[in-house]
Amino acid sequence: MVIQLMRMLSGGQTGADQAGLMVARRFGLTTGGRMPHGFRTLTGARPDLARLYGLTEDASSSYAPRTMANVRDSDGTLRLAGVFDSAGERCTLTAIRSLRKPYFDVDLPRWSEEDIAAAARWLAIHQIVTLNVAGNSDRTYPGAFARSAEVLTQLFTAIGLRPVPSSASRP
Repeated sequence: MVIQLMRMLSGGQTGADQAGLMVARRFGLTTGGRMPHGFRTLTGARPDLARLYGLTEDASSSYAPRTMANVRDSDGTLRLAGVFDSAGERCTLTAIRSLRKPYFDVDLPRWSEEDIAAAARWLAIHQIVTLNVAGNSDRTYPGAFARSAEVLTQLFTAIGLRPVPSSASRP
């Protein structure tokens, strides 16, 4: 099973999005993605994420256009959530279905060893080179950042990626 994951996109929101950026950088992946105008997050403006992770600013301050752009610009989306019925997850799923892109859902509270293998197979089957990571904010699912970082670290290790020396820390 050959997996050629090279790049990770994210919308920069607190929780799963920021965990994805941090872990991707730790594993040497190129990072990017689009954030709402003003680099808007639930905790305020975060232009520092643009500098750290190569994110760009969308013309709209709404979350939906950046979600659509990140789904469009990726080969597939990994949704990391404990609450799949949140507004953000519904928006992401709408974009995925509209653009007919593959996706894999990670149920954060129930993630298991079997899920690691299934996610790795999904990456290989769909030949994901650019992965969009989306999911719950820490406000929607408390602990989303920590759990998403743990899951992504396990997944990236399972597909043969190794951490690279760096000074990447929590965004």
